[in-house]
Amino acid sequence: MPMARATKHLNTNALWADVGVRTLRRLGLTHVVISPGSRSTPLAHAFAEEAGIQVTVALDERSAGFIALGLAKATGQPAALLCTSGTAAANYLPAVVEARLAATPLLVLTADRPPELRECHSGQTIAQNGIFAGYPVWAAEAAVPAADLGLLRHWRQLLVDAWQRSQGPLAGPVHLNLPFRDPLAPSDPEKGFKAPAGLNLETFTAVPPCGVVRPTLTPATVASLLPKTERGVIVVGPHAFEDRDESAAALRELSHLTGWPILADGAGTLRGDLAGDATLVSGYDLILRDAKAAKSLRPQAAVFVGPLPTSKVMRAWLKEGDLTVIQIGRAGENTDPTHSRWSRLDGQLVPSGDRVSAKASAYRKSWQTAQKAAAKKLTRIVNVDWPFEGRVVSLLDEALGPDDRLFVGSSMPIRDVEWFYHPPGPGPEVLTNRGANGIDGTVSTALGASLDGKRTVLLCGDLTFLHDSNALLSAYGHRGDLTVVVINNQGGGIFNHLAVAQSARFEQLWGTPQATDLGKLCAAHKVRHDLADGWSDLRRLLEVRGKGVRVIEFRTDREADAAWRKKSFK
Repeated sequence: MPMARATKHLNTNALWADVGVRTLRRLGLTHVVISPGSRSTPLAHAFAEEAGIQVTVALDERSAGFIALGLAKATGQPAALLCTSGTAAANYLPAVVEARLAATPLLVLTADRPPELRECHSGQTIAQNGIFAGYPVWAAEAAVPAADLGLLRHWRQLLVDAWQRSQGPLAGPVHLNLPFRDPLAPSDPEKGFKAPAGLNLETFTAVPPCGVVRPTLTPATVASLLPKTERGVIVVGPHAFEDRDESAAALRELSHLTGWPILADGAGTLRGDLAGDATLVSGYDLILRDAKAAKSLRPQAAVFVGPLPTSKVMRAWLKEGDLTVIQIGRAGENTDPTHSRWSRLDGQLVPSGDRVSAKASAYRKSWQTAQKAAAKKLTRIVNVDWPFEGRVVSLLDEALGPDDRLFVGSSMPIRDVEWFYHPPGPGPEVLTNRGANGIDGTVSTALGASLDGKRTVLLCGDLTFLHDSNALLSAYGHRGDLTVVVINNQGGGIFNHLAVAQSARFEQLWGTPQATDLGKLCAAHKVRHDLADGWSDLRRLLEVRGKGVRVIEFRTDREADAAWRKKSFK
């Protein structure tokens, strides 16, 4: 435990902030991302003084929100986010939305003016309560700080409550609005201030452990609730599992009990962990593009683990079947957009530890045959000499191991991972921002994730990178190891695959061409930039490791890429 600080305080806010930060540290908080400002001074100073908490300062609030989100995704624990009053809080909204839809625990602390300075055009004051609408899983406002033992107990309990609510059973962001009166600086004496007699902060903030205990489900329990049919599938989406080995074992056991194949999204980490297992199907998108195959493989039931994979082809196929479905993985929420005959089991799937013999079925063998054919075709599609975007994924497969992390951007990268990422064995942890499925804050989220010390590689497009280029403001002195691979096709490549690509207004409204010199942009932030000249050069650059942020740019041709995909996926 960190050494206790001196407990002499010169004003109410300093005492209040000290109690709050010590309580959060005892609860398990290890990281806070702070957006600079005045009204948040008491808490910002207390966080910086707390030896057990790492502080990251990010100038741009929108970027700061996603940095905290990335930290929470990487660690599985709430990260705290702190800003001053006014529009600073409004910039956190995109990250709060993503955290809510991705069930990521986040503690959003917004400093505010006291009630008497609201609704009177006091400077830097807006209506902050409810600013994030229905996206927090819980929101509350603390009392105005006072050197009163009863109110200090309220403050302590509020933080414990927020910490627990952020983690479940309906996990996500919690918003606490925190009013502060002057004086704000801890060095500014307050006339008449006196701490409660006999208050010992180490004892006062010694809250009991409050880990979240999640209900567990065994594969046998799930199997007992499923229809007795061999024509079923286990669909695993881009889900962050607490224990990869345990989750892989549980899914394998469920597959053995039912005889059903596992259709696993490349962005779900478990595609690599289940590699080599006869139960795994990774080429489902290509397989289901064949109408005859889609019809012959149509299931009668399914288990959905986490959100559904990205594949529109798969989603349409599942929806057409009107299946009997059991959903696992998101307590208290519906993540089934197919509107199947559906029910939800709230709990975490864990292996029983029993030895279960694999149940063979003609249906699963049909999937295995289709998988082998799809794997061969996908290899032919991706192994080309010219700069095809999909091949970048196969190089990442070579460069990253189980101790690394791959963060996948939206639009084309997430689809390329689904199509072309087929690791032969356990690969890197895979993270995404697939709650809202947008490109907002992608670089910042990956930057935040890398703060846990694990080597992180982000794969994204040029528009995703530019949309979040303010993340580079936080690259200076970055403690983590982050490599950003930018596929630069000078625009929005995903739109070239839509019907709107035939529009005369396509380039203006959807193609969004850009001519930014990424090298100069990186140089302005003193971030290393390398332009990969071919496949061997890209391989070499992906071997670079070490603390800091580096950008690898790989240039491609949008139209040529789209034409090759259209031809190959017929």
